[in-house]
Amino acid sequence: MKQHLQRKIWMKLKSLLLHNFRIYKHAEIIFHPRMNIICGGNAQGKTTLLEAIYLLSTGRSFRTTNLSEIIHHGEEYFYLKATIEKDGAIEEIKLRFDKQEKRLWINNNRYFSFSHLLGLLPSVLSAPQDQLLISGSPQDRRRFFNLHLAQHDPLYVHHLTRYFKSLKQRNYLLRHPKSGPFEIWEEQMAISGSYISTKRKTMLDEMEKDLQSFMQKLSNKKEKLEIRYMPSFCFHTQKIDTFKDLLAKSREREKKFGFTAVGPHRDDFLCLINDKSAKIYASEGQKRTCIAALKLSEWKRLCHFINDTALIQIDDLSLHLDSNRKSLMQNSLQSLGQVFFTTPDPKDQWSDTENSLLFEVEKGAIISPANV
Repeated sequence: MKQHLQRKIWMKLKSLLLHNFRIYKHAEIIFHPRMNIICGGNAQGKTTLLEAIYLLSTGRSFRTTNLSEIIHHGEEYFYLKATIEKDGAIEEIKLRFDKQEKRLWINNNRYFSFSHLLGLLPSVLSAPQDQLLISGSPQDRRRFFNLHLAQHDPLYVHHLTRYFKSLKQRNYLLRHPKSGPFEIWEEQMAISGSYISTKRKTMLDEMEKDLQSFMQKLSNKKEKLEIRYMPSFCFHTQKIDTFKDLLAKSREREKKFGFTAVGPHRDDFLCLINDKSAKIYASEGQKRTCIAALKLSEWKRLCHFINDTALIQIDDLSLHLDSNRKSLMQNSLQSLGQVFFTTPDPKDQWSDTENSLLFEVEKGAIISPANV
């Protein structure tokens, strides 16, 4: 861990400007390259800062699917501008949304989709709604796969897009069988679906060692964690025809329902703590520790694949863990790159005062930072 601390942080978010972004009418903030602690009362704008960073990182909000909700009350658009440093070079991102059109500028090159942001500012977010990774629906867990893999694997995004396009066409044919042939769409589903599920399984396999390590560290060696992949069909990278044959054989049965019952759109994973289902048997503290270990492992894997230091964001550290686990989490965070976390308590103790800044937020205004 000490060795990692000495590593140069190649990527960092240097500054962020928000205009008409939720509670922020206009604000600009210059971040610390290591630890950024954002404090303030409820509904003052702490989480909104993380939302803005997440939007710059993934092209989406983690709080809403309707970007119009983000626009400051009474205004017609929101605007973000960020300055990023990568290996000594400065890059600028600007994005704007006016309730109808998305506009994005990356180093003055213009785009009309926020999807171009993927991979530009890789990050991992830990937020209270991450409890859905244990207690929520399979869709919540598939979203975890997709957002992680999309940040470093453009081919995954390509196959995900082609898979869902083909799935939509096949589902239409199941309801209207005489509208066209199934084979062309099933072949594409088999090719892209096998790639997607293989990458998801590989992702969890590669995270396993770090999952165990972080879980042991955060639980004082009391608990072990297993994430078990639950695909909806048996797949193999060399047996695309197996999935294609399965789709062909299931047509008649699926025509009765009008939708495709197998494929990566039905994948899931199961969290086990001490060999028992976390959803059924784990305490709230164990669940939070499980999520923290999962997010730290995700961060470490992402750093490996981008060959850089990804950002990590934690929304309300106090909510995630009890005092003992929180202390263990803070020790783990000190070995990471640039970190952003929110807390309601400005007196929240932080051990590394030389490498951190405290930002107080009040009614959408940033109070000048000072060393913690």
